[in-house]
Amino acid sequence: MSAAIRHYALTLIMLFSPLLSAAQTPQEKLLAQELSTYRLLTLFHLLRLEQGAAEVQLRLQAEVENFQRLMQVQSDESLANLLPHAQRFQTALLSCAQINGDIDFYALDELSQSAHGLLQFIRQHQVQLVNSPATMDLRQAVLMQQIAAEYVREAASFDSGSAVYDSVQDLHEPVDVLAQTFSQGLEQLQQSTGENADQRGKLEQVRVIWNYIERPLLGYRERSLPFVISRYSEQIVTLLVN
Repeated sequence: MSAAIRHYALTLIMLFSPLLSAAQTPQEKLLAQELSTYRLLTLFHLLRLEQGAAEVQLRLQAEVENFQRLMQVQSDESLANLLPHAQRFQTALLSCAQINGDIDFYALDELSQSAHGLLQFIRQHQVQLVNSPATMDLRQAVLMQQIAAEYVREAASFDSGSAVYDSVQDLHEPVDVLAQTFSQGLEQLQQSTGENADQRGKLEQVRVIWNYIERPLLGYRERSLPFVISRYSEQIVTLLVN
């Protein structure tokens, strides 16, 4: 592993260390896997836009390693059924990431289908689990990463025309609707902080960043700011999971 990948992987380990602890609940495991899935999708479509930029490739490789690490902690019998979905998605992702030159629209469709299948499985199992205050920030982080993934995917698809080959295109949630949901969720989190000064300060930082990117997300059909959205959404996610 190169020094750059090792540094980024270490950052990811620190970022997700609370999620990989022995006391982790099934709900937190599923949310962590969902977050990593959206991070992979964001980075992959950034890679398409950047035409294989080395820095994005390094980040994608490090996130793949994090995704694999998360798969290894899905030890509960009910969550073990997640592994075939996760493995299918990872295989499709790596296959697409290795393609050079012309875009393979059918490979992109397999990636889209496998991601949708994995995310649907995760959400179906989350419904059966009990939420706790500890998962509220993490759920908001997942939503932020979903927004980034959808925005960057649409920007990459708009440039390449690949959307017409995406068999689950109509199942993707609109970015502006997701942004409205995030704004409402952030307001609820801020109202529930009580006397917790650290939590209040953290969410105030999230609010400042969110106010900067909210308007372009609500008018996202321009698809003109994928790199800005990706960078600032990552800052928000980092704040929310720590």
